[in-house]
Amino acid sequence: MEDESDEHFIYRLNDNGSGPSLLVKVCAERGWRIYQPCARGEDRWNLWWRAGAFPAACYKALGDWQFMNHIPKGGSICRKDSLSRLLRCMRRIYGSIYDFSPPCFHLPLEYAKLVSECSRLRRAEDGSGSNVVWIHKPVAQSQGRGIFLFRSVCEMRCGSAAVVQRYIERPLLIAGYKFDLRLYVCVPGYRPLTAYMYAEGLARFGTDKYTLSDIHNPYRHLTNSSLNKTGPRYAECKDRIGSGCKWTLKQVRRALVGRWGAVEWLVWQRIRALVTLTLLAQAAGTPPARNCFEFYGFDVLLDESLKPWLLEVNLSPALAADCEADVIVKQPMLHELFDLLGLPMRHTGLSLLQGPPTPLLNREDASCSSEEEGVAARSVPSRVKTAGPRRGQRWRRRRAMPIHCVTLQAPLPDTYTSTSCVAITPADCADESWRGGYATAASRRRMVSACTWGNGVRWHRSAPRVGRWVRIYPHTLPDDEQQLSMEDARESVAHVSKFVRAAREVVKESGRDIRAPRDSGRDAAFEASLRKKLGYGAQFEVWLPPF
Repeated sequence: MEDESDEHFIYRLNDNGSGPSLLVKVCAERGWRIYQPCARGEDRWNLWWRAGAFPAACYKALGDWQFMNHIPKGGSICRKDSLSRLLRCMRRIYGSIYDFSPPCFHLPLEYAKLVSECSRLRRAEDGSGSNVVWIHKPVAQSQGRGIFLFRSVCEMRCGSAAVVQRYIERPLLIAGYKFDLRLYVCVPGYRPLTAYMYAEGLARFGTDKYTLSDIHNPYRHLTNSSLNKTGPRYAECKDRIGSGCKWTLKQVRRALVGRWGAVEWLVWQRIRALVTLTLLAQAAGTPPARNCFEFYGFDVLLDESLKPWLLEVNLSPALAADCEADVIVKQPMLHELFDLLGLPMRHTGLSLLQGPPTPLLNREDASCSSEEEGVAARSVPSRVKTAGPRRGQRWRRRRAMPIHCVTLQAPLPDTYTSTSCVAITPADCADESWRGGYATAASRRRMVSACTWGNGVRWHRSAPRVGRWVRIYPHTLPDDEQQLSMEDARESVAHVSKFVRAAREVVKESGRDIRAPRDSGRDAAFEASLRKKLGYGAQFEVWLPPF
């Protein structure tokens, strides 16, 4: 019997109350109620789901019982030009492990470089450069708008800011149709980086057979479902593909296993590494945030040698239910996403959901924190006037140390454990142990907030799997529950590189047995072998689509 005193969980959609129909359906199935704005209760909501980024003021006013689906500065990888710059920088530092994005030029800034590269290819001795295909993508548009292919710079139509990439001319085809993979990734925090990827996803097909003899037909070369569902052959029952333009990853796996065998298992591990490396490219510039998460849609293309290429990252992936594959994948995914984040199934209150309060600081720390955040009046009695700067002097903000320079110890041992995370009590929060140094008390408080959510979730002790959401980073957790090690980018990239090398060795050794079964039993054997090579325990999970 429901508790009459318990309040409903309230969700808010965008600024006008409208949102994807499938998201509304899932929220209703969980017993949540839609937000109703009123003059005296503007903050009476628990979850705010917004298509675009939130204003900075929204993060400052966020309560312990409130959650938002975007992290400050978490969308840098979602602009095509910004993503290209980040990956280019990481490739320059870490080398070929970041070689999963095609060569890219930013227009109009790098127009001269593009012309020079086209001229160089045209003068190639083998003559192959004259037929190179390029793809033009506007940086701030989605759903395939403004994208076209060309061979000569003279054919390019210049307009707004755009990127031009070398077109992947030999993609992997199924029954002659080009496709890409839509993968769903949840990042509850970047400091430290914690990332989950859903084991099921979508394959999106072009609705006309692929050929380079006709580069101006978008239904042959673009896989955006919003574009292809308007094509003339969308409803037609196509060879092996069927009607529509989407498969689930489970269908893709079954199509690849018969042809590629053990190499098919390796490609999913390479995709996992690709996603992790892309997130690491942005992590250094993302500030700690509490009660916020990012829900990305990664678009990955496989070429004919089964090498994965990153096409783009979507900030707000589509949650519409256009076909049966959408419902099969997205509806359970959203339910399990909310379970992962620790959001309730039915009621909860704006009473029960309030998490542990922020630890109280002493007068010296409070005054230091107030100086940085510009709220000194809160920590000083009203009758006392704070001294301003002398004439000719200016206040100088104290710069926090880089996050990877510090090792933070977690609070005292846990009081209770849930299925997806570990919760803490206010007493645990009050006893903070610190090693290393933070420049200000505000930096300490931001770090604690990033690790601990208001509903008691502690992401540095996160579960390796919740439903089909698999933790792809960190690979494993330290044995000491009171220790939170902060790795720098170099160590993180080294861990991913080690993971990829171990996966290749597993396939090389296990793939020799041609009599090995091509089913879930083979996957379990590969997982055990990979764990043994890496020296990881039960906290490590292999990400694989269902078979």
